[in-house]
Amino acid sequence: MDHGIPSVVACPGCGRDVPNGSIYCPHCCGSAGRQAAITRGALLGGLFGLLIGALIAGLWSALLGPERATWGRAFGVVVTCMTTGLMWGMIRQRGRQ
Repeated sequence: MDHGIPSVVACPGCGRDVPNGSIYCPHCCGSAGRQAAITRGALLGGLFGLLIGALIAGLWSALLGPERATWGRAFGVVVTCMTTGLMWGMIRQRGRQ
């Protein structure tokens, strides 16, 4: 008895077989679907990076104290984490079809 996950599923739009786990149908959506998936991945990755960066900057500022923690460095940490998350999200979604 094979209760595994099927390797292909039918697209609800066109009925063609699409690899299971696809985030868009390459037959229906084409390049517009791919671009939307990459944009969605970038948005989610950027938001995740922003939250992680804010957490790291907040902890770093709390550990150093308000006298020694500079806003420029804390902002740099947040922007760096957000940019990394944005790129990670784009690359991750681009690899999926």
